[in-house]
Amino acid sequence: MSVKSISTRFKIVGRSPKCKGGKSAVEQSSYISRTILKCDYDGRTYYPKYSEDLVHTEILLPKNAPEEYKDRAILWNSVEMKDKNNSKAQLARSMRLTLPNDWSYEVAIEAMEKYCKENFVDRGMCCEYAIHDSEHNGQRNLHCHILLTLRPILEDGSWGDKQKKEYILDENGNKVRTKSGNYKCKTIECTDWNRKENAKLWRTNLRVLINEYNAKLDINDTWDERSYQEQGLDLQPQLHLGTKATALERKGVATERGDINRSIIAQNAVILGAKAVYEKAKKALEDIKNADVVSEILEMLKRIKEMRGTLQLPLFGAATRKIRNRSDLQNPDFIAKKVEGMGLNTFAELDETHESLQQRFNTLEKQRQAICDEANRCGKLLEAYDFYKPYKDIVTKSNSLKGIAKIRYDREHKNDLDYAPIARARLTPLLKKGEKIQPKAWKDFLEKAQAKLDATEPEYSKLVSELAVTEVVEHNHENFERYEAQAKRKELAKNRQEHHLGSKKRQNDVEL
Repeated sequence: MSVKSISTRFKIVGRSPKCKGGKSAVEQSSYISRTILKCDYDGRTYYPKYSEDLVHTEILLPKNAPEEYKDRAILWNSVEMKDKNNSKAQLARSMRLTLPNDWSYEVAIEAMEKYCKENFVDRGMCCEYAIHDSEHNGQRNLHCHILLTLRPILEDGSWGDKQKKEYILDENGNKVRTKSGNYKCKTIECTDWNRKENAKLWRTNLRVLINEYNAKLDINDTWDERSYQEQGLDLQPQLHLGTKATALERKGVATERGDINRSIIAQNAVILGAKAVYEKAKKALEDIKNADVVSEILEMLKRIKEMRGTLQLPLFGAATRKIRNRSDLQNPDFIAKKVEGMGLNTFAELDETHESLQQRFNTLEKQRQAICDEANRCGKLLEAYDFYKPYKDIVTKSNSLKGIAKIRYDREHKNDLDYAPIARARLTPLLKKGEKIQPKAWKDFLEKAQAKLDATEPEYSKLVSELAVTEVVEHNHENFERYEAQAKRKELAKNRQEHHLGSKKRQNDVEL
């Protein structure tokens, strides 16, 4: 199965230099339908250069649209004349869609009529679509052109507005004037047809439609609306040839852009071939990894369960001590499930994972401890400040007075003024170098400290849990290895003893 990228181009037809889809809606209709049309706006008659590639063309109308708009000359001239006094008018939206070359004309017509109706006509747009099938260097190029109106059609069949102005009101509901004396206003779209997300939606819907038809026809291709970059493919998109270059290429005359595209096609073919080989090798490697994988850790847990039923907990496991319900850590089945979830099979993988988890845990715990330490300091600062504040207010009041008033105030508050430096001395040691007395900032930090701790709690708990699992497995692995070594020594000693007794018995038999 191959994956193909959907190629689409969306452009606005209009009289402004910014519009890249042509200056005339009549001209675009003439081009895609391969018919001669005259434009009432500029008086020009447009003659299509080709007609042999036209497969099918049709106009689809929404409800309320006059039946006469089935005639493309009437429809698009009506669009032109509605904006005859606007030299920068946007007239229509044009689209070009690439279709599967494996499709028959009947399938292409059925699919495009369905696509246009569901995506555009049902939303109120007049739609003209034309299917073309050209050939270059023996390669089919089945594609569809679509031309859409930008104005809605009202119930009486007339054209509605594309946009409307809405006055900006103040809190009292009155219009707001600008410095020039005009009223402030904003432009409101009358439809949602110009929303940027529509392009992505229409591409996605095209992908779904093409893949549905391919599935029905047993065509072994999958289409993707994402760009090469979004798909992770290091491929180059081809250049758009344009009308002149396309005409020359049709006649067999090589153009600069055509040569570039041929080079891009060759390069992409090499890249896709290399990617196919890579994907095949990658799958083969995955198959080898997944084929009858025996987990050393799970085998050990199984043996321990058969021998004594429970696991032993490490006495000095830092993470293990943080777990409240340690009984789960003694359950071989519970630990086995955790080990599988962590994707561990070998004890080498266990050691690497434990080291990685420990580094992440240390970093996170250091961050959390810093928050706790600072919160503790801010709490002590606020306590010291609450004690110092009454004396601070008295000192501030004294400094604001002059002359006899100051003398009288200082005499009345002598004890408090004398004790103020002592009260401040409780606060000073807690301040950082250059830090000012700012109780509001301390309160703000205390209020946000818990939120910061809560934000890191899920990751912290997960790290503690996984570290505890690695600690328990490592501890039991050490004990299991000692048990295995001891069992082997006993087995060896037993074999030696049996061999010695056998030799002695054979010697006695010979003497008898």
